[in-house]
Amino acid sequence: HMQEFTQVHMRMMAQSFQNISVTAANPVPFINGLPFDPTLFSQVSHATYDCNPEVENFKETIQQLEGRLVRQDHQIRELIAKMETQNTHMAELKRTIRNLEGKITEMEAQQCNGIYIWKIENFSGLQKAQEEERPVVMHSPGFYTGRPGYKLCLRLHIQLPNAQRCANFISLFVHT
Repeated sequence: HMQEFTQVHMRMMAQSFQNISVTAANPVPFINGLPFDPTLFSQVSHATYDCNPEVENFKETIQQLEGRLVRQDHQIRELIAKMETQNTHMAELKRTIRNLEGKITEMEAQQCNGIYIWKIENFSGLQKAQEEERPVVMHSPGFYTGRPGYKLCLRLHIQLPNAQRCANFISLFVHT
């Protein structure tokens, strides 16, 4: 309310002060153009003295809250630094895991001695794609014919139903 009608309130206060100075029976001393009554000042000092414990209590509360805010800000900064460090460590660990998985896959491929069992997952989804006349081609992971042998890869084609020859057949190719 006060923010919306500040100008109106200021005008009303100025008129009130003007009326007080004009209608006063005793001359009222002025300070900087405003009327000054020492009796009003003495009443204010008592009121200030009465609410002083409240003000002190508010000051203490504000200081405590500011201290808490500073401590929490410091804790947040420490936690952010720890989080960034952990993110860096996580990225390094993920890289290491990927490298180790690649090495394991390579070692498994070398240990099959030419007998490779290829587990094709979601084959029903591949058949559905073939029925929708979308070409289906899959490649196996690489494997070796023996310990110092050749590295091979299998390629699987599921033929489209409208293919000119070998419709609805599966073709398997061996790549070196």
